[in-house]
Amino acid sequence: MAITPDGKQALSASRDTTLKLWDLATGEVVASFGSDGGLDCCAIAPDGVRVVAGDRSGRVYFLRLEGLGTGET
Repeated sequence: MAITPDGKQALSASRDTTLKLWDLATGEVVASFGSDGGLDCCAIAPDGVRVVAGDRSGRVYFLRLEGLGTGET
């Protein structure tokens, strides 16, 4: 799990193959990404936009949180 730099959202990696972005004020899922394998880790860059996640097979996913309520457009 990782928290965005502004503290408003959390990113969770799960062995159910999903990466979810949560709104911490409402507890709702803002966005979801599916992978081919169970996700073991995730991190958010200090800019609050770039994300990296890793799955159980060794794949690494690079994502951008743009236009998802993160303050970026």
